[in-house]
Amino acid sequence: MATDTPPITDDESGGLLARFSDRQVELGKTLGFHALLWSLIGIVLFPVLWMVIVSVNQTAFEPLVADPLGWASNANLSGYRDVWNESDFPYWLRNSLIVSVGATILSVAVCTLGAYSIGRLRYRGRTVMATFLLVTQMFPAILIAIPLFLVFRDFGLFNTLTGLVIAYVAFTLPFAIWMLRGFYENLPESLEEAAMIDGSTRFGAVVRVILPLSAPAIATTAIFNWVLAWNEFVFALVLINDSEKQTLPPGMGEWIGQQTLNWDMMMAGAIGATIPLLVVFLFLQKYIVKGLAEGAVKS
Repeated sequence: MATDTPPITDDESGGLLARFSDRQVELGKTLGFHALLWSLIGIVLFPVLWMVIVSVNQTAFEPLVADPLGWASNANLSGYRDVWNESDFPYWLRNSLIVSVGATILSVAVCTLGAYSIGRLRYRGRTVMATFLLVTQMFPAILIAIPLFLVFRDFGLFNTLTGLVIAYVAFTLPFAIWMLRGFYENLPESLEEAAMIDGSTRFGAVVRVILPLSAPAIATTAIFNWVLAWNEFVFALVLINDSEKQTLPPGMGEWIGQQTLNWDMMMAGAIGATIPLLVVFLFLQKYIVKGLAEGAVKS
């Protein structure tokens, strides 16, 4: 016995249209979000692509637009060979690694206890000290470069990598203390209290309890300090006058002449200077996310 299918009422048809319309809206939002995301990624990566293209072929903008693949026909690695064999780039790379790693280690070692003091201990003047550290970040590096030059000259630190490490520690230390200070302020005070009740001293509680917990924040601070020291230009330019002792930023700046500029060497050198940064971020990016997330949540 056949049964008649009940007709779809106006309310039901309107609901179906409404639900279909909602799906369209959600699909449109998703497509729009991905289009915007990939557009931003393309904008960010375009300078890198341009850097790679120019490093293998001195291609101007007009020929690249007229024939986007024409640069590949004359691509070569002469720029990379010239950078490595015909310049002091290997010395600059070595010096940048030495100075950046040395400054990062010293800065983190000092800022770990300094940030703990400002963020955890209660004593008169700690707020003034923290404010003073923040104020020092408001002055441009060139303002203190000349006084540092005079002091380092008198102490025999001018034109030495040791002096440059000391300058970078002074340059990165306030930033490092402020990064770690916020993390230490959000740790529960019961952690040290429990350790000291068990017989540990304050310093022992810091070493055995606080430092292991703050490892992601310390790693994040170290990464940012290393990047600051790696990219620093002014101090290296003022405090070093020997080409073989220069770091990468001022050393590559010597390739820019008043009349000429070797674009393929410049871009090849820029790629060589960028690779260490990419390696660090690829291997340590989880510590950056974890450290920032833990420092932003109050327990």
